[in-house]
Amino acid sequence: MTVLQNGGSADYVIVGAGSAGAVLAYRLTEDPTVSVTLIEAGGEAKSLLVQLPVGFAKLVSHPGYDWRYLQEADPTINGRRFIWSAGKLLGGGSSINGQVYIRGTRRDYDRWVELGANGWSFDEVLPWFRRSEDWAGPPHPAHGQGGPLSTAPMQDFHPLCHTFMQACNEHGLPTLADYHGGDMEGVYLTSASQRDGWRCSTEKAFLRPARKRPNLRVLTHTEVERIHFDGSRAIGVDVVSRGLKQRIEARAEVIVSSGTVGSCALLMRSGIGAGETLRKVGVDVVRDLPGVGRNLQEHASVGQNKFVNLPTLNSELGAFDMIRHLLRFAAGKKGPLGAPAVQAMGLARTRPELDEPDVQLHFLPLAYDIAADTVSTASALMPKEPTVTINATICQPRSRGRVELDAQRRPKILHRFFDDERDVATLVGGQKLIAKLFDTPALRRIVIADRAPASPPADDAAWADYVRNKAAPAYHPVGTCRMGRDDMAVVDPATLKVHGIDGLRVIDASVIPSITSANTNAAAIMIGERGADMISRVARR
Repeated sequence: MTVLQNGGSADYVIVGAGSAGAVLAYRLTEDPTVSVTLIEAGGEAKSLLVQLPVGFAKLVSHPGYDWRYLQEADPTINGRRFIWSAGKLLGGGSSINGQVYIRGTRRDYDRWVELGANGWSFDEVLPWFRRSEDWAGPPHPAHGQGGPLSTAPMQDFHPLCHTFMQACNEHGLPTLADYHGGDMEGVYLTSASQRDGWRCSTEKAFLRPARKRPNLRVLTHTEVERIHFDGSRAIGVDVVSRGLKQRIEARAEVIVSSGTVGSCALLMRSGIGAGETLRKVGVDVVRDLPGVGRNLQEHASVGQNKFVNLPTLNSELGAFDMIRHLLRFAAGKKGPLGAPAVQAMGLARTRPELDEPDVQLHFLPLAYDIAADTVSTASALMPKEPTVTINATICQPRSRGRVELDAQRRPKILHRFFDDERDVATLVGGQKLIAKLFDTPALRRIVIADRAPASPPADDAAWADYVRNKAAPAYHPVGTCRMGRDDMAVVDPATLKVHGIDGLRVIDASVIPSITSANTNAAAIMIGERGADMISRVARR
């Protein structure tokens, strides 16, 4: 039997210092009588690569900052597979993502209620978005001010963003001045989670001020192996830190905030999950909860790019260009070094009879080529010629996957992007919509040749082949510990407590029952805010 050293104790032990975990640590330690230990498997997040907005291009798939979870081969995309990125450092995904700040639509959250997550409608979650936010743009009732998280309109944007937006207008999509109030059908310039032109992660926004408090202990380079139980109550965690095994006790609760892949994997390693599946990998069952690891959702994305007759970021990568970009950023936080990953985007319907938008459009003043999958290589190569890209991402995928444990009890991702053929049809519609945008007067003026695809597919079947060959994840996984009260739900929507277990909550994007129609980081931060309030309300009684 392994003897564990005493790693200390706290009222609350939070596993994962990411987008939600950092929020929890900040909010819970506002009460000086409450002690918190925050555990992070990765390291600090203060390097220039993390703080510089353009650094995301180097951080994603970097083994020093990314968990690099492995997906099994997916037969619905011709056997391809991908590395699924997740931040492995303080701030988690908010420290390596493209800094797009977007919440989702009113319908997204109202759908959560329909799926059993009572209390999570758009009107009910909006105050929690506003609570965390310090909006630097024009006043708007959907925005908050004075919160820890800095959000802002872009400092600068590529001039071709307006060309894309004009093309959308010509197609019939309106321009929205602000897209944060729940109505997102239209096109808009991206808001960013940035402060004075630099990345504003939850590490910067929440953790840095909280670490000055004596009631918060932050452990980095410390990986949690399992949750420790006394019967059906979570009372601590067993960790490994630089080869040393320790047990850290939780006097009140253990809170799991390890992300969509990491949280369900930790529950399963600890004996919470589908009993039959756990026994196959030698894990003793504490609570048979078959929904753990199921309901995995991800946005599949497919794009097209064209050669154009105006400068784009592809054609401005020479030595003198980079010096110019550096000087612009140093002087006023302007230019591509300070831009979020996607500078303009929108939501649209591929068919007019639909009740809501079914694709998210992303405009990039560049193009890049990646390998057929990111397991064989994670490199992305840019052509030197001027190019632009429009991507379509499916808003509400019907296909579902799951996370299981391998023989070493590490997570493995089993996800079929097109297990439901309707998702292929949606993205075919998205590609045909992109083709129509490229055929508007605004974009016809600048496009000089096709690039990808090299020539337009002849029919829907050919478009479907293109979709299967080019589909890639958007790095927005959710859903593996979903809220609800049915047999497949993992946490209670009113408390985020794990069903049948005392002293244990899951608070991160894994509890989302149905993926939002756009990027998911803002939603994860909101869940951290609301989860912290749930805990504090109980403590105040």
